[in-house]
Amino acid sequence: MAMTKNDTGTIVKLGRDAISQLRDIETRFKVIAGEDGKIDQAELQAGLGLHDAEYAARIFGLIDRDGSGTVTLWEFIDFAQILLTGSPDEKLRIVFDLHDLNGDGTIDKAELTHILDRSLNEHHLDIPPHKLDALSEAMFQKVDADGSKSITFGEFKACIDSHPALKEQMVANSATWLRLPERIERDRRRQHGRLLHNLTEGAIRLWENERPWLVLLVLYFAANAWMFRGGVLAEIQLGSDLFTQIAQGAAACLKLNGAIILIAMLRHSLTFLRRTWFGPFLPLDHAIAFHKIVGHVTFLCAVIHVGGYIGAYESIIDPDFFTRDVVYGELFKSRVGWTGLTLIGLFLVMWIFSLRFVRDKGLFDLFYITHQLYWLWFAFFLLHVPGFWMWVVGPGALYLIERGIRLVHGLKTTDLQQADALSSNVTRLRMTRPDWFHYQPGEYVFLKHPMISSFEWHPFTATSNPEETEMLELHVRGVGNWTHKLHDLAQQPVPERPAAWTRVYLDGPYGSPASDIFDSKIPVLIGAGIGVTPFASILRSILHQRQQGAASQMQRIYFIWMNRDQKAFEWFVDLMAQLEEDPATRDVIEIQVYLTGLRAELTSASLTVAMEVYHQETGRDLLTGLHAPTRLSRPDWQSVFKSIRQAHPDQAVDVFYCGPEGLSRVLLREAGRFDFGYKKENF
Repeated sequence: MAMTKNDTGTIVKLGRDAISQLRDIETRFKVIAGEDGKIDQAELQAGLGLHDAEYAARIFGLIDRDGSGTVTLWEFIDFAQILLTGSPDEKLRIVFDLHDLNGDGTIDKAELTHILDRSLNEHHLDIPPHKLDALSEAMFQKVDADGSKSITFGEFKACIDSHPALKEQMVANSATWLRLPERIERDRRRQHGRLLHNLTEGAIRLWENERPWLVLLVLYFAANAWMFRGGVLAEIQLGSDLFTQIAQGAAACLKLNGAIILIAMLRHSLTFLRRTWFGPFLPLDHAIAFHKIVGHVTFLCAVIHVGGYIGAYESIIDPDFFTRDVVYGELFKSRVGWTGLTLIGLFLVMWIFSLRFVRDKGLFDLFYITHQLYWLWFAFFLLHVPGFWMWVVGPGALYLIERGIRLVHGLKTTDLQQADALSSNVTRLRMTRPDWFHYQPGEYVFLKHPMISSFEWHPFTATSNPEETEMLELHVRGVGNWTHKLHDLAQQPVPERPAAWTRVYLDGPYGSPASDIFDSKIPVLIGAGIGVTPFASILRSILHQRQQGAASQMQRIYFIWMNRDQKAFEWFVDLMAQLEEDPATRDVIEIQVYLTGLRAELTSASLTVAMEVYHQETGRDLLTGLHAPTRLSRPDWQSVFKSIRQAHPDQAVDVFYCGPEGLSRVLLREAGRFDFGYKKENF
C-alpha cells in the first residue's frame, strides 16, 4: 500500500492499480527531469515531444502551480492524475485554462486566435492568416452564446458537449501525450477464447476473399510433396542411402520450382489473362507473392540437396582409403560438383539480397544487380542437370519472348516534358505517351531514367487516365536512392538540368488489382499516402466517362484518402475538387479525407470543433478547400464500413486498398465482418 496527498494535503492510502499508475508517472517524471529531479520548460517540451515553444510554455505554466520555473514530482503527479483519472469537467478545465492566457477566467477573441495558431503550429498545419482569422471568428461566434465578447467556462463546456464524439475522444486521449505505458486488464481464459474465435473468423474471411490464391498454394505444395516423394522412391529402388534419397527428393523439387519461378514474372502474359473473362478467377494479384514463396522454397530445396549429398559423402569417408581430400577433390573436379558449388553460391547471393531488409534500407541497387545473376543460375542449372531443359523450355520460351518485347520497348525513348518536385518528397512526371502504349486505369509501368541509372527499372502506377491520349503522368515517392535522385533532379531549375534529363524509357503497361474496380457496383477506394496513385487514374477515367455519358454499373463510389502530412493532399486536390463540383460525379462519389499525423493532446478536440464550425459556416474545409471535411484522426473502420453497409444492405461492396501492409490486415478483418470483398494493391 502506498500513500499520496489529496487536494487538502491529507495523506491517503492508494490501491494496487493506483500504485502502478503512480509508479508509471514517477518513472516518466524521472526520464524527463534527469539528475536534478526537476523539470524546466525546455525539458518538458523535449520530453513530451512538443513542437511549438509557446504552446509548450502554456502547458508548462499549467503544471508549474507555484510559478517557481521548475516542475516538481508532486506537481507533475497532480497534473497527470487529472488527465488520467479526473472527471470530464476537470479535463475540460485544463483545456480552457490553456486558452485563457491572462488567467482572468474568460477567453477573448485574441486569446482564442493565439492558441488556435499555436495549436495549428504544434500539429505542423499551415494556413494563411486570413483563414486563421476566419477560423477564430467562426469559433468565437459559435461559443460566445451571450454575445459578451468573452467566453466563459460554461460556454466553452457547452460547445464541447455539443460534440459528444469529440468530447469522448478528448477525454479518452487526454493523457496519451504523457507517454505513459498503457495498462490493460486481461482475463487469460477469455483472451484464449477470443483468440480462437478471431482465428476462426479470420480463416473464413481469408477463404472467402482469397479462394483462388489458397487453392494455388495447396496445389503448389502438393506438387512439391509429390515430386519429393518421386525422387525419394527412385533412389530407394536403386538402393541408395537415406542421405542420397533426401538429396534427390529435393533435386526433383528444384526442377519443378526452377520452371515455376519464371511463370510469376510473365507480366505481359498475366496482364493479358487479367483482361480476359476468366481473369477474376485466377490469383493474379499474388504473382509477386507467389514468386517470393517459390524463391524461398527453391533455396530451401537447394540447401537440402547440398546437405543431403554432404551427408552421403561424409558417410563414406575412410581415413585409410577414401579420405575427405580424395572424396571432395574428385567431386569438385567433376561437372556435377563444380556446377553444383557454383549454383549454391549464386543462389545464396541472390537470396540474401532479395530479403526485405535490404530494400527497406534503401539498397535497391544491390537487390537489382544481384537478382540479375538468375541468368547465370539457369545456365549452370542446365549444365548441372542437362534434362532440366524439358522442364524450363515452355516457361523459358515465354519469358524470352517477354524479355524481347521489353528490350524493344527499352530501345524506344520517351520524352519527359515535366518533372516537378512536390511536397512530402514526391515527384510528378509528365511525359509524351508513346503510340504503342495502351493501358487501362489503375495499371502500372516500369520506368528507366538513364541519367539516374543506366540499368534500373522501377514500377509506378499511372496517375493519368487512358482517355488522355497525348500525355502519361506518374507520381513517384522518394523511398530509395533512385527515387531520391529523381526528386533532386526535379528540384533543379529547368535551365540548370543536364540536357539529357528529358530522355526516359517505358515498359508495360501491367495489370493490377485496382483495374478490377470497374467490375464492382459499390467500390470503396482506400488510399494511404502515395497509395492514392492507382485511384487517381481510375477517378479521372470515371470522371471522363461520365462526362461523356458512358454506361457504368457503378452505382456509388466511396473514396477514402489518408495522409500524415497536410501538404500531401495538394497532389490531387484539384482532381477531388473537380469530382465534387462536376454534375456527372458529385452525386455518385463520396470523398472522405483523414489527416492521421496529428498526435492526440489537450487541444485536439477544440481544434477539431473549430474546424467543424468553420466548415459549417463556409461550406469548405479549412485545410483542403474541399466540400468534404478533413478529419483530424485515423478512420474508425468499423463505423465507416457499418455506415456503408447500412446504405447498401443487400448489395455487393468491394474494398480496394493501396498502402502499408499493417493497415491491410486491419481492413481485411473489418471488411470481412461486413461481408465486403477485399483486394490489395501489390508490387
